[in-house]
Amino acid sequence: MKIVFLGCGYLGYNLSEALKGKYETEVWGLVSPYSSFSTIFREINVFDFEQLGKQDLKDVIIIDTVSLVANTAKSDNENEFLRNLFNRYNDLFAFLKEKGIHSYYFVSSGGTVYGESDVPIKENHELLPKSLYAKSKVMLEKSIEESGLNYIIMRLSNPYGGYQVTDKKQGVIPILIEKVLKNEQFELWGESTTVRDYIYIDDLSKIMNVLIDKDTKNEVINIGSGIGHSLQDVFDLVESKTKKNIDLKKIQIDVPVVKSIILDISKLKSLTGITSNTSLEEGIEKEVRRIQEELK
Repeated sequence: MKIVFLGCGYLGYNLSEALKGKYETEVWGLVSPYSSFSTIFREINVFDFEQLGKQDLKDVIIIDTVSLVANTAKSDNENEFLRNLFNRYNDLFAFLKEKGIHSYYFVSSGGTVYGESDVPIKENHELLPKSLYAKSKVMLEKSIEESGLNYIIMRLSNPYGGYQVTDKKQGVIPILIEKVLKNEQFELWGESTTVRDYIYIDDLSKIMNVLIDKDTKNEVINIGSGIGHSLQDVFDLVESKTKKNIDLKKIQIDVPVVKSIILDISKLKSLTGITSNTSLEEGIEKEVRRIQEELK
């Protein structure tokens, strides 16, 4: 079985590194801060069908980790923006179906598509996207379901851990740890009371491995820890593990922010049999050790 990751960002790089020892694996995309570290990266514009058509796609599993819309994205004309994105992806789906791919895994956003929830939320819950980023995920989910491709829609919580570039201001946990260890100020976008579901990258890799092994198809799956933690919980753990105080600077943003979201992962457990995850405390401890080594 051949696996091709589209996009060599944080997820594309780390997940491909975890899976390449078991499957024939490649990463296709544009040059990124991660691509130079990957020995299986190929510079291919995945929306250039002339270039894509030169590749053997028969029975390939495609895992889409491309990030065309930032989670802070805004547009003066959201409808036009989403329509252009829809057309671009619809053409890609039609092309991949014609080439006979095995299945298409799409990384959606469990942290934004549902809106607010103080209790674990199931996959059949009403979708209430607030931001342009979340609206794009919901739109593409529907497009995939109607494409005729075999698919897995992964409503992913907040992954962290592994190698992560921190200068992109994405990934609150590694950025926070690095700032604290370097005695630098950390910019807090939003409120410390914001609750999220965090999943360690090794756990996500194991889940992906099982879904591929079981040849799971045509499912929408929440992927997370099933446990909510506030940013204040993260702050407290980072201070405990680094034995340093955090220097916070609060930044106001004008993008809609979900205040609380926790994923119900009962379906994930049923499909994979995986019932345990790395705790946030364990994950942050691992990240502190990793980043301390990188900063030596």
